Amino acid sequence: MSDTPSLNIAFIAEQRSTFHNQGYSEEECAALPHNGEADTVLATLRELGHHVTLVPGIHSLVKHLAAGTYKDWDLAFNIAQGFHGPSREAQVPALLEAYQIPYTFSDAATMALCQNKVHTKIILAHHNIPTAPFAMISRKDQKLRLENFNNMLPHYPLFLKPVVEGSSKGIDRFNKVTEPAELESAVNKLRSILPDQDILVEPFLSGRELSVSILGTGVQSCVIGVNELLWQNPSSDSNGGNESSSGLEFASRKSKCSDAGMLVGRNDPGLMTEPQVQAACQVALDAWRTLGCRDAGRVDIRFSSNEHDAVPNILELNPISGLLPGHSPLALSAEENGVPYKSLLTAIIQSALPRKSACYS
Repeated sequence: MSDTPSLNIAFIAEQRSTFHNQGYSEEECAALPHNGEADTVLATLRELGHHVTLVPGIHSLVKHLAAGTYKDWDLAFNIAQGFHGPSREAQVPALLEAYQIPYTFSDAATMALCQNKVHTKIILAHHNIPTAPFAMISRKDQKLRLENFNNMLPHYPLFLKPVVEGSSKGIDRFNKVTEPAELESAVNKLRSILPDQDILVEPFLSGRELSVSILGTGVQSCVIGVNELLWQNPSSDSNGGNESSSGLEFASRKSKCSDAGMLVGRNDPGLMTEPQVQAACQVALDAWRTLGCRDAGRVDIRFSSNEHDAVPNILELNPISGLLPGHSPLALSAEENGVPYKSLLTAIIQSALPRKSACYS
């Protein structure tokens, strides 16, 4: 840590309380930093010896830019998720780029690309990085043509998800479609929840799900931990479902918010010694580097089946990831694998600092 000089850092992070006070629901705020996350990052950066200015979201950032106070900043530590629009995670990075302010995590182009699951999958497929085949149902298509759709993805079960959402928003039991007769109902249900979203449809992947934590940029990036998602009782996350409590299902908003322990994570170092997990880590690294992700984040992977030769498929990339100690997979995996929280934040800053000279060249 002593290799990092004391910096003037602008810490850009929304606060949920701000949006709650404006009438937004907890569901609408699901992608924003967790309660206590911004305070913890802010305090840790100061403990590391940096002078930190809290910038609570894009509107506050615009005021700093207009006033010229940004000129004293050495670096922006950006965990802003954005709130409006299909490229919301790219909005703060785009402003920072326009004002030549160096910042942590991925650039605006990569943020916008990874926000859109369909665009991400097209790039991954072009580079032969495994991701499930897919079809997209446009929000503009009022009539679902099942005959054409079933020709593209003839094998069930299928899984539906919104194209530009995260944090399992819009995900519940109905998203898994086991037969053609259920498809139209599921589409209508998802449209009723998120009417402005296109819908991604993929084969349901029945194997293990891993969140691979990555630190660094380009060829210097490396896996620092893996979190395996486990469902203790998936049937309790449904309306009358009767699936076995040992069956592997999927994360939903309900399971993530529940105190019943439906969704738990395994992140012990032994995971990374398993050949199947090591294969997933290589796929995650390939995707991370191909899409130009930087500094730190996560790649979510699900295997095609529970067979030993199952294929690890990319679900999505998270180029800006939660940093709440004891909760967020990135922080948990790092800690479990010998990277304490202060060291994680220091490494993120050290990864971003070489870009500082480029901004002013």
